[in-house]
Amino acid sequence: MLKNWKNLFVKSEGTEEEKSNTQETFSFPVNNTSSGTAPAANSYNPAPVNDPVVNEVIQVYESGLESINMPGYDFYEFYKAISSTGQVNEHTYQLAYQMARSLDKTITVQKLMHDAEFYISKINEVHGNYVNQGQGKLRSLEEKKSAEKGQLQGEIDRGSARISQLKAELQQLEAEVNTKRNTLSKIDEGFAPQEKAVRDKLIANDTARQASIAKLNTIKEGIFKYIKA
Repeated sequence: MLKNWKNLFVKSEGTEEEKSNTQETFSFPVNNTSSGTAPAANSYNPAPVNDPVVNEVIQVYESGLESINMPGYDFYEFYKAISSTGQVNEHTYQLAYQMARSLDKTITVQKLMHDAEFYISKINEVHGNYVNQGQGKLRSLEEKKSAEKGQLQGEIDRGSARISQLKAELQQLEAEVNTKRNTLSKIDEGFAPQEKAVRDKLIANDTARQASIAKLNTIKEGIFKYIKA
């Protein structure tokens, strides 16, 4: 049991200079710019997210914590030891604290609490950076979405206006066609008097011809009958 606990807690020592450099060169897989005041614990209830996404981000945080683990024994080793047991009770904490003291006499509750604040501050730092980056990406996506929607809406409006124009033109064309059909249907009626007049004259012409020829033939026959050559 002692060996297992020791394996959880023992860590190679480093110089104060190394410890200082480790803190200064802290880096998670995002920019190191601080986001400002850290949010209060338990003040934010995120919306449900798919477990794979949550697990991915948690892994980023865990890897980040490991990358800034300060030399020697500190809160990070204590945190890993407690987490590895899967048990959160007084006995586990007391045993872990005793083991920590046996490995490093300078370990105190105050030191562990101070170190905890350091790691928490870095988590909050990275969280703030992720928030800023995420909000920036959301704004960028919103701008692109608005631009695409605006473009499509403009095309829709122009198309709708063109449809209205074509409908108006179609209605006008239909009205013109109907008017011309109506006019077409009355053309025969309009020309009827003129046609009748022409036909009457043609009939009269035939009648007059026959009458004239009859008269001429009568005279011709009279000559043949009454005058001897």
